[in-house]
Amino acid sequence: MKTNKVTLFAAVLLMCISATEARAQMSWGDVFNKFKLEARADAEWSRQTVNVDGSRLGEAGYPYGIRGRYFNLLVGGNLSDKFSYLFRQRIKAEAGSVSFFDNTDFLWLNYQVNDNWRLRFGKDAMALGGYEYDAPPIDEYFTSNYWDNIYCFQLQASVAYTTDNGRQTFVAQVSQSPYLNSEGLGWDAGLLAYNVEWLGSIGEHINTLWSTSMVERAQGTYMNLTMLGTQYTSGNISMYLDLMHHALATDDWGKNLGVVFRWNYRVRPNLNLFLKGSYEQNRSEVDLDSPVALDNLMPAGHRMAKYGVGCEYYPIESVRLHAYVAELSDEVIETKTTSHSLAVNLGATWTMDFHKLFKK
Repeated sequence: MKTNKVTLFAAVLLMCISATEARAQMSWGDVFNKFKLEARADAEWSRQTVNVDGSRLGEAGYPYGIRGRYFNLLVGGNLSDKFSYLFRQRIKAEAGSVSFFDNTDFLWLNYQVNDNWRLRFGKDAMALGGYEYDAPPIDEYFTSNYWDNIYCFQLQASVAYTTDNGRQTFVAQVSQSPYLNSEGLGWDAGLLAYNVEWLGSIGEHINTLWSTSMVERAQGTYMNLTMLGTQYTSGNISMYLDLMHHALATDDWGKNLGVVFRWNYRVRPNLNLFLKGSYEQNRSEVDLDSPVALDNLMPAGHRMAKYGVGCEYYPIESVRLHAYVAELSDEVIETKTTSHSLAVNLGATWTMDFHKLFKK
């Protein structure tokens, strides 16, 4: 796997060098306008308990420790005035399980036809809405169960149209289905996802990331996934509300849904306070009546809640320290058995931006 990663990076590097030689007007800085390593490590202590019908059943443990969360290589730039690329690799010790590109988040080629239209092909995030979903994983702390389970980085092809004023973008995308990953299937299983997304703005303070998707979970059988992410920003305050709904059949509505909310207050340019919460449930009768799990995002017959508060502090631009306290709960609805986890987390994220260093 290590050899594969080196080979992949070398191929991208050679492609960029070739493009630079072919078009003398493109500088080294243009071809590599993104070139950095980023890493994050967390120390966490938690208290875990189990309740049945509201009564404490017992302690499940007090796990704690320090772990590395992310180590990413990010490279991107322009190959010409029309073509650009982005490559982000999560550097992991274990090999991938589905394909050579398993641990690659982004490896796409972008063609900007004109100011309005662009085409993209390669490994990219599925065109799904929601601001929790849209954030880089390294910037997320306690996350919804949907976020934990969605295999969002897939091989895809997409077309996007942006209005003349640049305020509205509409994306149509065909990608591999995340059920390939959750079901342990090969790339040639023939499962696809069809995604439509609106990235827009309403007035001066409101932005949108709305989408609807038909995700193939078996040949000719689909799950509808609708995500409505709305963000409000004004001065030092920003917040977002993500609404999600999945339906496993045409008559399976209103039972499988979730909501995520986050509020941020920028006390100073280098200090941010935040609170965040999420609630999700799967009461789908289609899923409950099945002997196997049909929804790969939320287990049948469960409801989950996560909420907490935290802060982020930047002693320098390239270093971020964070701390948060969060309560997590998972209830089996039928038996009224609830698992609780109280987590206290301290961590650091640091970025080695070689592009900025070379510019200096």
